[in-house]
Amino acid sequence: MGTPKLTFVFDRKHVTKKDKKKTGVVELRITYNKVRTYMSTNIWLLEKEWVNGRVVGKQGWKELNEQLSIIYSKCSEIVTEMMRGDCINIKAIPKLYEERIMQTQTFLEYAKECAGQKMKSLKVGTQKRYKVVLDFLDEWKGIVYFADVTEKNIAKMDEYLERRGLKESSRYNYHKILKSFVIQAFDDGLLTKNPYSKMKIKRGDEDGLTRFLTPAEFHRFESCKIDSEHLARVRDLFVFQTYTMMSYSDLEHFDYGKCEDMGGQVVYRANRIKTEQPFTIVLLKPALAILKKYDYMLPIASNQKYNDYLKAAAKYAKIDKPITTHWARHTGATMLVNEGQIPMHIVQHMLGHASIRETEKTYAKVLDRTIVETMANYQKKKK
Repeated sequence: MGTPKLTFVFDRKHVTKKDKKKTGVVELRITYNKVRTYMSTNIWLLEKEWVNGRVVGKQGWKELNEQLSIIYSKCSEIVTEMMRGDCINIKAIPKLYEERIMQTQTFLEYAKECAGQKMKSLKVGTQKRYKVVLDFLDEWKGIVYFADVTEKNIAKMDEYLERRGLKESSRYNYHKILKSFVIQAFDDGLLTKNPYSKMKIKRGDEDGLTRFLTPAEFHRFESCKIDSEHLARVRDLFVFQTYTMMSYSDLEHFDYGKCEDMGGQVVYRANRIKTEQPFTIVLLKPALAILKKYDYMLPIASNQKYNDYLKAAAKYAKIDKPITTHWARHTGATMLVNEGQIPMHIVQHMLGHASIRETEKTYAKVLDRTIVETMANYQKKKK
């Protein structure tokens, strides 16, 4: 009689071979007595991300491989039960698997599965945020089962994150991702209600006005002596970021080889990782000095370590603020806007904002201050 054979196959319809930029799906092939049936895993990959039957080089690859192991294990259990009953019907395996998953899957497993399905369409920065939230839920254990998804537990999560020092805007991002899983589970009939429908999660300070160093603070930080090598590296990264106004994800992908000479200036052009909007920056002398110091290869640290070390490095300049990597972007832009010498549309393009309205909205209060100071100086000159 033989035994049904289970094998994962990738891109059975050869979509990726026709277009390398397209993704193909991983399927479980079930073969028995020369008959085959296929079951989708809902894991979509580029051709280079599937090597020797494993997911490689993709954000969240460990979780995706774990998901494949779970699928294989549960389908093997179904095959074993069929063989014991002497009634093998491989066409029924996909449906039996779905029924079994619905009965035994936890909310956390379901969330990971949802994230795995979404990864193919998410930007790299967003993928990382999803991973951070899933890792947190794994560690916290406050919401594991579907029965745990309640207003009370969501409120507890918010309180726990606040105790860990996360600001309102950061906690909002955790809720935003968790809420997407909750809504999907509700739509799939796995939850009887959506607890977020009656909860109002505050977005927090999103305009960035309070999240920058003043020019005096920045120059103090830039020039202070730091006796720790790794803290000095972190300070240098922050200074480079300030002069270039790059976000962390763009800094992480910075490639000096893409720079070009334009009229004696070193110019760097790229697309923002988060939005794919193009941006152009001129590498000023302080930024070039840092690149030269590290042989034109920036000493990138993980975002978490960067932020942790940054607070310690800032203390050398007697700066007692909850400084993070994103402050560098705001600090650089705020100094430009404050100067009043750079047109707003130029600042917009350097930041990689989609529209000038986005730039004006973010730095409106700083711009107001610049207008007042400019007009005051004008009035003095008139007198």
